[in-house]
Amino acid sequence: MVEIRNQEEDMDYYPIPQRDVGDKALASIATLLRETTQLLPVVRREFRGEGIQQYDDGTYSYVQITKPMFVKMDLRTNKPLRKEIIQKGADGKKYRRKIYIPNDEAIEEVLSLLKFMGLNQITPISNIDENTVLDDLKEFECKLAVLLALKQKSWGIEKEFLPITMTKIKTLVQDARYLCVNGSTIKAIQKTVQRIEQIREGDVSSKKKFNPYH
Repeated sequence: MVEIRNQEEDMDYYPIPQRDVGDKALASIATLLRETTQLLPVVRREFRGEGIQQYDDGTYSYVQITKPMFVKMDLRTNKPLRKEIIQKGADGKKYRRKIYIPNDEAIEEVLSLLKFMGLNQITPISNIDENTVLDDLKEFECKLAVLLALKQKSWGIEKEFLPITMTKIKTLVQDARYLCVNGSTIKAIQKTVQRIEQIREGDVSSKKKFNPYH
């Protein structure tokens, strides 16, 4: 006769390991930290106005799809510099088009500020109280406003886009620094590690109690 057992009895005899749950949670946090520290190359592409162009053969490349945040200027005409290039289209054919010349010096200078202010490996796992973060953001906002105003022409920023440019940069710093408010990220890591240890200790205890031959 075949013995029929219900699901609850099977769970008593064959405990389901839960360590995968904790491992996945820790992996998610690790992924978040890794993506945060690798954000600068992505931001560089955004500042240069570049996006991915997919081709019919499955390949892709980065091409200019919008005007860069900072462009080189013709100081005589006070107009942004452009150049003509031959670019491959999505259909595989080559076309002539004019693109803006990004001001890479300005872009790298702003990226350096972003790295110093939060887009780095240290800030997300720091423990800073919210008042300090707010004070830092306020000071950064004031200095950024002065910097963009002084560099407006040489960095090729259109006057009407100054507030938007400032908001884009400020938001990146704000989001990065809020990861460390009251040590929220490092506390999440610690709690996850503790949970994994508890689950593994529970698995060991369950294995000791369970013996299918008794």
